[in-house]
Amino acid sequence: MNQLSTQNLAIDNFATLLEGLDLLMNSESSEARVQVTTKRVCPLTGTNEAQVVAQKDRHGRALRNVCWTQSGFIGVDPIPIADVSEFYKHEYRQQYKGSFTPQKRHVLRAARCARDRYERIKPHLDAASGGRSPLATLDAGASSGEFVYLMKSLGHAASGIEPHVGYATHAKSHLGLEVSNCTFSEFVYTGKPFHLITLFHVLEHLEFPVDDLARLGGRLDPNGLFVIEVPNILYRGMKFSHKWHAGHLNGFTAHSLKVTAARAGLEAITCGEIGDGGNLFGVFRPANPLTSEQATTLLKGRGEETLRAIDANSDLDYYTQLSTWTKIPKKLLVQIEERRTAPEHREAKSILDATYKDLT
Repeated sequence: MNQLSTQNLAIDNFATLLEGLDLLMNSESSEARVQVTTKRVCPLTGTNEAQVVAQKDRHGRALRNVCWTQSGFIGVDPIPIADVSEFYKHEYRQQYKGSFTPQKRHVLRAARCARDRYERIKPHLDAASGGRSPLATLDAGASSGEFVYLMKSLGHAASGIEPHVGYATHAKSHLGLEVSNCTFSEFVYTGKPFHLITLFHVLEHLEFPVDDLARLGGRLDPNGLFVIEVPNILYRGMKFSHKWHAGHLNGFTAHSLKVTAARAGLEAITCGEIGDGGNLFGVFRPANPLTSEQATTLLKGRGEETLRAIDANSDLDYYTQLSTWTKIPKKLLVQIEERRTAPEHREAKSILDATYKDLT
C-alpha cells in the first residue's frame, strides 16, 4: 500500500471525526412520530399500522423506515426498488463494494469473517451431528464464496446460493465451488436435506423474510441447524442516521429475529448480540411454525419497547460514547493492514488457504 493511499484513508477517517464533532454541537432531537398505514404489511403480523422512525437513508436520500405498532418489526415502506430480484442479481454488489467482482482486500476481510463464524458455529454443529462428517451444508447468500470454500476445505459437501452474477461467477470459476446463481425462490434442489444452512447478513435484504426462511428451512434435515447473522438495528455504536439503507429492507432486534424465524418454523437454540453488539447471531432448529395470531400474542408490547429504544439511539447518544472516537483509529489501522496484506497473494484462493490453514 502506497503512502498516498494511507493518507487518503487517514483523511477520510478524520473527516468522519470532524463530522461527528459538528453534529455533537448541533444535534437535533429525533423526528416527531408520524402514524401511517403502510403499503407493505408487517412480515410477522400481517398488519399495516406503523409509526415512521426515519425519513432518509444514510446518504440523505428519501427513504421511509417504519416500526409496525403491533410487532415492533422495523422495515422499509414502501420498498423503493422496482424489481428486488433483478437489483440483487445485477446492481447490489456494485453499490456496496464498488465492483462487479470482489477485490482482494474484500476477499481477505470476508475470509476472516467466515473463519470467525465457523468457530462460533462449530460447537453447535458438533453437538447436533455428533461429530459426523461430511455434512451437507448450504450458504444462502454466499457472496464470493469464502464460507463455502472453508466448509469444503474441511471435508463437507458444501454449496451455496448467490444471486449476484459477478460474485457467483467468481465463486465458481476462481474457487471451483458449487454455487447456484439464482434467488432463493428460483433455487431448485433435489438432493438430500442439508445438515447446516447459513444466512450471513442476508435476511435484512429480503422482501419476504418469513417466506424465504420457510422455503430454505424446508430443505433442512430434521436434526439440522439453521444459522442467521444480521445487523442489530438497536446497536448504539452506529450513528442513527447511518442505520438506514435502501438495500436493508428489514431491521432486526434480537426478539424480532427470533419471532421471524419462529414464523418460518425455526426455533431458537441461541439468539442474541455478539461482539460489541453490532450484530445479532442465532442458531435455530426445525419446529412447528407460529401463526400470525400466535406471533401477535408473543409480540404484545414490543412496538412501544422498540420505539423507546430507537428514540434513545440518537446521534447525540452515539457521539457522546467513548467507543465512537476510539474506533476511528482502529478502523484506519485495519484498513491499512488489509490493503498491505491482500496484494501479497496472487489470487483469491491463496488468500483463503492462508487464512484457513490451521483449521484444515
